[in-house]
Amino acid sequence: MLRISAVICTYKRADYLRTALRSLCEQSLPREQYEIIVIDNAGETETERVVSEFKNHGVDLHYVIEPQIGLSHARNKALDEARGEYIAYLDDDARADAHWLESLVETFEEVKPEASAVGGRVWLDWHGEKPAWVHDEQLSLFSFVDHGDDGHALRRDEYLVGANIAFQVSALKAVGGFDGKLGRQGSVLLSGEEAKVLHEINERGGTVYYEPAAVVWHSIHPSRKRPSWLLRRMFWDGASQPLADRGRPTRGALLRAVMFDLRQCLGWSASALAATLRGRKQTAWESFLGLSQRAGRVRSQLRMLASNHH
Repeated sequence: MLRISAVICTYKRADYLRTALRSLCEQSLPREQYEIIVIDNAGETETERVVSEFKNHGVDLHYVIEPQIGLSHARNKALDEARGEYIAYLDDDARADAHWLESLVETFEEVKPEASAVGGRVWLDWHGEKPAWVHDEQLSLFSFVDHGDDGHALRRDEYLVGANIAFQVSALKAVGGFDGKLGRQGSVLLSGEEAKVLHEINERGGTVYYEPAAVVWHSIHPSRKRPSWLLRRMFWDGASQPLADRGRPTRGALLRAVMFDLRQCLGWSASALAATLRGRKQTAWESFLGLSQRAGRVRSQLRMLASNHH
C-alpha cells in the first residue's frame, strides 16, 4: 500500500540530484509503501538522464517538468501529482538517512494529537571545515535544524525547513499549498514559504511536530562558504519578510515601513563604518549583515508600492 510520496524539486543541479535520489532509493520503508517524484523546474536533459539512472532500482519513480520557475510552484506541482496520504520534501542538495521516510510515517501515524506536518533534523555537510565567520546563530540560514533528542510539538521559537519537511496531503491542500510569491525562484533566494504554510496549519488547529529520528544532511556548496553568499542570503531573507506578512497593507503603512527600514539602514551603515574604522571586524561584519537584511525589506516594500498601490 502506497503511504507516502517523497519529492525532490530540482533546478539545474543534476550532480546533487543523483546523491539525493540514491538516498531515497535506499530507504528502510518497504518500496511498495512509497513513491519518488522528481519535479524538474528547468526541464534539462541532464536532469532527466540522472533520473533515468534510477528507473531499475525497484522504486516507483516519476519525472515531471514544471515550467513555471519557482520552488513553491514545483512543490505545488508535486502536491498535485502525489498519490500518498503523506508528502515529504527533500532538497535536491540533501541526502536522507535510510530511516527518514519510515520515521516520518511512524510519527504521522503514532503521535497524539495527530500531526498535520512533521519535520526533523537537518545536519550540515560542509565538505571540510565550517568557515570561522559562520556563527551558530547564523546556521539556520544554511537550513540547519536540531531541536534536541526528543520528539515534540513545534514550539514558538522553533522552526522547520523545506530540506526536511512532510505533510498530510489533505492538510497541505487545505491551506492552498505553498505561496507562489515566496520560495526560491531560480537564482533569487526568496524564502519564508514553509514558515507561512506551517503558520496557516497552526491557525487551522493543526499540529506541527518535530521528529529527531527523521534526519537529512544538507550539502553546503563551496559558493555558500563565502561571506558574499551570506550577505546575499540575508538580503533575500529581508526581501521575503514583507511578502510573507498576512493581509494587504495600506499605502500609508507601506510608506511608514519603508521610512523605518531606511532609518535602520542608515543606522547599520553608521555602525559598520565606525566598527571598520576602529578595527572591530566582527562588529562590522554583523552590521553589514543587518544592513543587507534591511535593504532587502526596502526592496520588497518599494516593489509592493509600485505594483499594487498606485
